[in-house]
Amino acid sequence: MGDEEEAQKILQRLQALKQQREMIISKITELDNEHTEHTLVIDTLQPLPPERRCFRMIGEVLVERTNVEVLQAVMQNRDMLKRAMEEFAEQLKAKERELLDHIKKHNIRQTSDIPRAQGRTEEQAEQRSASGVLV
Repeated sequence: MGDEEEAQKILQRLQALKQQREMIISKITELDNEHTEHTLVIDTLQPLPPERRCFRMIGEVLVERTNVEVLQAVMQNRDMLKRAMEEFAEQLKAKERELLDHIKKHNIRQTSDIPRAQGRTEEQAEQRSASGVLV
């Protein structure tokens, strides 16, 4: 029973590491989308006159500012998003290293590591069944 419990703990740790990695990836994706939106806003505001009225949503409040003020604020936010994405990318690399170390340490074979021999026999069976006559 000790071996089964140990194996369960190892697999639970593996699943937890994979889940943490996926959370980091989703956060990077979310930040990348926000970064893209900020870039679009900057590209839209740059050709406009600096003294032009501009409205910006801060939280749930719409505030009126000049184009220059809003442009500077959006650029600062975009730069902060870029730095956050870089930090999460570093965390992702560290998490992937930790995951690979865990896999190597416990000699875990994943389904993607299993030879494709089983897949070949299934493909051959599908080809045989697909060569039937259609009515």
